[in-house]
Amino acid sequence: MADAKKNTFSAHARAATATGLLALSLGFTPAYAHDELVSTNPAADTTLEQAPSELELTYSGDIMDVAGANQVRVTNAAGETVTEGEPEADGTVVTQDLATQETDDTYTVTWRVVSSDGHPIQGTFTYTVGAGAAQSTEPVASEETEEQQPQSAGPLTAASQGMSTGAKMALFLAAAAAMMGAAFVILAKTKKRK
Repeated sequence: MADAKKNTFSAHARAATATGLLALSLGFTPAYAHDELVSTNPAADTTLEQAPSELELTYSGDIMDVAGANQVRVTNAAGETVTEGEPEADGTVVTQDLATQETDDTYTVTWRVVSSDGHPIQGTFTYTVGAGAAQSTEPVASEETEEQQPQSAGPLTAASQGMSTGAKMALFLAAAAAMMGAAFVILAKTKKRK
């Protein structure tokens, strides 16, 4: 009978250990990087002979088509907006129609989209048509920089409203430790009764 009790305890201990290890291993999933802008048409910091009729932004992952979440604004050197309508997301490409631009100028593109992981990403770049603006504008970064990292932006996803990834991980680890501790206490009490 002692062997049966020992085998039962041993089986319970193995099951509790396996459950705890599985729970811990599920919590350590790889961190995924946010999508990023990979190309633009017109290209950033280029000079064009004629003004484009639309702007295309291509990203490393699909862009979510959430009403009002994706924004593209193109302004001339005087700060006047030359975008028409709302941007359209189709997979990894966001297209923005532009008004007819009759004069040479330097244009600043400011964009903000919701990446495939639900987090907004944003950036800015410039392009020039013809000789550019009479007064040159200060160059702006053509790719997302550390300062332009995604920021929480309202109720886009449940994850963006809740806890940070680190807080979720700490909570998960605490819960896993509590489950393992409870399993060992139950096993110890079961062993004492038998």
